Formats: sequence, structure tokens, C-alpha cells
Amino acid sequence: MGRRGSTTIPALALVLSGAMLTAGAAAPALAAGNGHTGTPPAAGAFRLQADPTPEEQERLREIAGAIWTPQLAAGWNMNAEVADVLSQATDQILRCSEAFALVPRPPGFVPGLGYLVQYWKNLRDYFLVVKDNRTYRACVVATAANYRSVIEMASAGI
Repeated sequence: MGRRGSTTIPALALVLSGAMLTAGAAAPALAAGNGHTGTPPAAGAFRLQADPTPEEQERLREIAGAIWTPQLAAGWNMNAEVADVLSQATDQILRCSEAFALVPRPPGFVPGLGYLVQYWKNLRDYFLVVKDNRTYRACVVATAANYRSVIEMASAGI
């Protein structure tokens, strides 16, 4: 019984990682930061400059709270720069956990605002699961440490 329980978290992490990476492969336009596959690249670039909507900000806050703490995320201004930092941090965590899980990743995929907003719940749940697993926890903790100053500065508009 103890052996079965010890494989539950890595198995769940693998399933969640695979689901998120599959969703990312099916939606390359989301990596560019927009949620519409028919949007011209110039419009997508413009979208990246605009601050997230209040709904998008709440979803980004959920992701940030899973990486750092909900208390820290509650105090941050969820602007376009913070969304970009979250995108980079998410990419780093997925790359790190991919190395542990050996799950193939779509080439050239970087999660943009559209991906973060669309899959916020999956990402939050995934980060919370891997944060509790000793092996995968290193991915979240190292990324949180590496991006803490950057996200604080982005939130402050620096």
C-alpha cells in the first residue's frame, strides 16, 4: 500500500504535464499571446502590449500564487510585464519537470498570455502538485527564486 501511494504524485504530475503540453501543441497561436488562431501576427503583438483584463489578471494571480504564495501574488499588479514574467517562469517549470518526466514538448513552444489565461487552472493545479513532490518541487522552488526579483520589478513597472 505504501508503494502504490509513492507513485501517485509522479503519475499525476506526468498526466498533468502531458495534458498541458498536448494542449500547448494544439494551440500554437496561444503561445504568441492571443487566443484566436486566425489573428494576424501584428494583432497578436499588439495584444501583448495591452494589460490583461481583470478576469485574465485573476487567472494570472492564481498561477503566480501557485508558484510563489497567494499572499505575494495578491499584492502584485498583474500587468503585461508580469504576464510575460509568468510566461517565462511557466516555461522554465515545464522544461524542468519535462526533464524529470521525459515528456516530449512541442518544439519552439513558449506559453504566452493566451495560454496562461486559458489553462490557468491546469497550470495552478500542476504547480501545486509538483510543489508537494520532492523531486519535482525543485523545479517550482528554483524558478520561484530565480524569477522573484524580476516579477516584483515588473509589478512595480520597473
